[in-house]
Amino acid sequence: MCELFAMSANQPMDVDKYLTLLMPRGGKIGPHADGWGVAYYEGHASRVFKDANPAAESRYLRMLARSQLKSTVVIAHIRKANPSVVGRATANTHPFEREWNGYSWVFAHNGKLPGFEESGVLRHSRFQPMGNTDSELAFCYLMENLASRIDYGEAVTPARLVEAISPAVGSLCRYGEFNFILGNGEYLFVHAHTHLHELVQAPAASGNLQSTVLLATAPLTQDNWQALKPGSIRVYRDGRGMEALDG
Repeated sequence: MCELFAMSANQPMDVDKYLTLLMPRGGKIGPHADGWGVAYYEGHASRVFKDANPAAESRYLRMLARSQLKSTVVIAHIRKANPSVVGRATANTHPFEREWNGYSWVFAHNGKLPGFEESGVLRHSRFQPMGNTDSELAFCYLMENLASRIDYGEAVTPARLVEAISPAVGSLCRYGEFNFILGNGEYLFVHAHTHLHELVQAPAASGNLQSTVLLATAPLTQDNWQALKPGSIRVYRDGRGMEALDG
């Protein structure tokens, strides 16, 4: 499988520490050696860095993890190709990105959806995969559901967005494991199908006003990470949880 990581904060911060901890899981102490990617947001636009080589061996990722690049929304992924024939390629490396409604939407997935490729659900969609992973296909399917259920330019709430993608999430879960993180620079939409953990860092009594939520497939530190309820969709903004819905 793969591993996910994300951050939502109310003030720009770097995630260098967590990328450094994630790196060795990508081929050194973990099997996820088929690529890595990190997306940082600047407003509604994302800056996506990715490479099909192992994270543990990547000078590029090491440099990025020391860059102190700051953002309020970050999404990262280390990949293990499953099945292995869907091999290392930039087009198969998460996170994936598409534009819709004036936002850059970024998606990363942990799991496997056998049989979904044969469903043909995107035959006439404007959203088409560039690689050959079921993950990117699932992302395109989610985006098609957003675009078909919400008018372009319509001001939408997190609840409206969750309502628009929930039927698609339910359909995809029937194919297999579908843990994912979807972001648009303002919100993070998180589906914990099986394994995802949350670490909430609230403002300190000392006067530090930083509010941050970290998400990871498996805890990255010895802090008090909490397992998310399986089958739930959560929404985060400015370092705070906004929604917790049963899938």
